[in-house]
Amino acid sequence: MMTLCLRLDQLSREATMLARRLLAVAVISAAVGAVTTVPAVASARRHAGRTPLVGPPACVDVSNNRGNGTQMYLWECQNNNSNQKFVFDNGLIKVEDTIGKGREMCLDASNNRANGTRVYQWQCLGNANQLWVLQRGLIILKSTLNSGNRICLDVTNSRANLAPVYLWQCVPNNNQKFVIDDGQIVVKDTLS
Repeated sequence: MMTLCLRLDQLSREATMLARRLLAVAVISAAVGAVTTVPAVASARRHAGRTPLVGPPACVDVSNNRGNGTQMYLWECQNNNSNQKFVFDNGLIKVEDTIGKGREMCLDASNNRANGTRVYQWQCLGNANQLWVLQRGLIILKSTLNSGNRICLDVTNSRANLAPVYLWQCVPNNNQKFVIDDGQIVVKDTLS
């Protein structure tokens, strides 16, 4: 009988902890939903005339850190976010707010061409790791363009904030289709 009471007491504590965790998740989800609603409306206005948005558009983003090796990821598109503004310049994809400021930063693919290799920013050197071609919505690493194994910019099946941006063999699916809009690299399927 004593063992049964202890187990019921333990189950009661675990149920209470689970209820608290679920409540915390619900509160955070509600707060995040409230925060993300306004930018989605602003983005919808920016894309007037297009198919109405189902959710917020997702853009390639780099954090506030402008150092070598900072990884790229997805983030909800925000019109005035300098972390999401890029300039296409003779094959280089430059982080816009670094242009003319001593050390320009570029989208870089590293020397590793394996599927799943993360893409990051690096000081613009104009080497093969930093030269890209935009072709029918695909952003292709130029050095692989005429090979049997073209490498593309790719995102995961998630369009959530902080989803990684990486390299993958070109297989023109929705994870590899982008639209360039006012300097932003937008995942195409988040616009419809």
